[in-house]
Amino acid sequence: MRKGMGHQQSTSLTTTLKVDPRTLLLSQLVQYNSAELDQIVDSELHANPALSKVDDSEPHQTHEDILKSVAPQELAPTSDARELWRSLPQDAEDHDWLDLARVRDSLSDKLRGQLAHQVTGKDRAIADYLIGSLNDRGYLTCPVEEVALDCDCSLEQVEKVLDLLKQCEPAGVGASDLRECLLLQLRSAETDPEKLARLILKNDWERLVQRDFKGFRRKYGVGAPLVEEALEVITSLDPFPGESFDRPSGHQAHSAAVTPDIVLERSEQGWQVSVAGAASGSLRIDRLYDQKFRQAGTMERDEARHVTEQVGRARRFIEAIESRRALMLEIGSYLLSRQTGFVATGDPKFLVPMTRTKMANDLGKHESTVSRATSGKFVQIATGEVVPCDLFFRPALKIQRMIEEILSAENPNSPLSDESIAKILHERGVKIARRTVNKYRDKHRLLASHRRKSA
Repeated sequence: MRKGMGHQQSTSLTTTLKVDPRTLLLSQLVQYNSAELDQIVDSELHANPALSKVDDSEPHQTHEDILKSVAPQELAPTSDARELWRSLPQDAEDHDWLDLARVRDSLSDKLRGQLAHQVTGKDRAIADYLIGSLNDRGYLTCPVEEVALDCDCSLEQVEKVLDLLKQCEPAGVGASDLRECLLLQLRSAETDPEKLARLILKNDWERLVQRDFKGFRRKYGVGAPLVEEALEVITSLDPFPGESFDRPSGHQAHSAAVTPDIVLERSEQGWQVSVAGAASGSLRIDRLYDQKFRQAGTMERDEARHVTEQVGRARRFIEAIESRRALMLEIGSYLLSRQTGFVATGDPKFLVPMTRTKMANDLGKHESTVSRATSGKFVQIATGEVVPCDLFFRPALKIQRMIEEILSAENPNSPLSDESIAKILHERGVKIARRTVNKYRDKHRLLASHRRKSA
């Protein structure tokens, strides 16, 4: 008897656990930039007769007016998941990924382009959620269980899409930690050093951390040269594949090409933060459907259900638009408060180290939410420049610019060595190793001192 009751209780808990449609809809809308959001709004206006635009001659409705007009206590989400999914922008098949790529060159667009023809329907929504949950380094920031819950799908379905993501370029993207990231880059190991490197990463991570090189020779029965080659393979791998899309001067190239999502400007009244794109105040419940909703009790059952569902869908959409706007305003205000020097001048030397994790904690939001809300977005700063939002999360950009500045002022007949550059940076308050300077030069194809002289 107890066993049966326990089974019944477990089944009940499983079947009644549902995701709030508002949360799911917000997670979809927040990933779009202002131009894409306008397209989503137009699509929803055509799809839902209960949603309409406010005429320019009419006063905009407030959020409270909307809630009062649709009696929210009678609009609890239905159990019909198909109606909810029809209201989401996830199934739109008309995305032109090439157009988006022409606008900006980001990790998220690169990945969406690779997956565009491999995933459809709900798998596309899962892929978008996973891509939006990647941090600047290309690592997945949320567990697959959370993705399955938020996307209302099975764990196996998420893992299938995640495996497709991990096969994309740059190799290593989608990993949950450094070890998996490096292993993904050696998925197609062919040479003996690559195969040994994969075995070491897979089976001897702790020994690798401890640099127990003799232990590798004993365990695998190989000579020191092969072990050294395997270690060279490992050190040549990219621990942060997402950062390969960082371009130190790229923000200037975007200024005339895109519309900002957040505008940070200074006037006589002080600093102001505004959000571009559709606003909830420009949308309303259609008058005819609002009237029908109030008379739903006198209608036939099917008609009453249709009206109630469409009005509920419109209300959720308007609320999600407003929630997205509020979140973007919070993010804009946070960027302004933490990066005032850069926002005011546009000079990267004023950028201070900042991470999405820190922002999420300070704002009381989940890191994946902040990641989706900032990925692929653009910010207009006080100088009028439109810069990628990702720019604010590049702690190395300031150092890269300082290195470029030092090299531009050096004597061409006596170029500075990496060690000399590191010393100059140290004198300016930046502690950096010579090998780090070398890494920045390699990343941005800056010649070594002896080659700069010959050039």
